[in-house]
Amino acid sequence: MFKDGAVVKRIYTADEQQQQAESQKAALLSEAESVIQPLERAVRLNMATDEERTRLEAWERYSVLVNRVDTANPEWPQKPE
Repeated sequence: MFKDGAVVKRIYTADEQQQQAESQKAALLSEAESVIQPLERAVRLNMATDEERTRLEAWERYSVLVNRVDTANPEWPQKPE
C-alpha cells in the first residue's frame, strides 16, 4: 500500500494474524514430524545412537510445545538443534 508515494506497512486484522499463526503452527508441526519419524524408526529397530535418542526426545518435546501454542497469541518454542 502507498501513501504520499511511500510504502505503508499493511496492518493485519486479528483474524488474519491468527490464520497466519495457524499456518505457521502447521508448518512447524510438519517439520517436527519429518525429523521425528526416522529417529523413531531407528529406536524401534534398535539402531539408534545415544545422540539420536536425545534428538528424538528434544524434537518430541518441541512438537508437544508447538501443538500447545495458542494461535490467538502465539509464543513459539525454540526449535531443537
